[in-house]
Amino acid sequence: MKKSEKAIENATECQKMTLRGYYDALPDACHPKTDFVNEVAIEAGVSVQTVRNWIRYGMRPSRYEHVELLSRKTGIAINDLWKD
Repeated sequence: MKKSEKAIENATECQKMTLRGYYDALPDACHPKTDFVNEVAIEAGVSVQTVRNWIRYGMRPSRYEHVELLSRKTGIAINDLWKD
């Protein structure tokens, strides 16, 4: 190893990790369910809680365009989105 490479390695090792540096170095998390709820909420212009109510409690959107959005995003036919 050349002296310049060794100096760079030593300098890198001497740098202390900060909390911000640690956080920034963490890999991006992937939460597909949360991502789905957030995307639908943004596209529909409703709250995350509203979307969760549609999913968890079977509440149906009052606006048909929201039903169409859910069908389009999931690939599920409109008539099959909720059990009757």
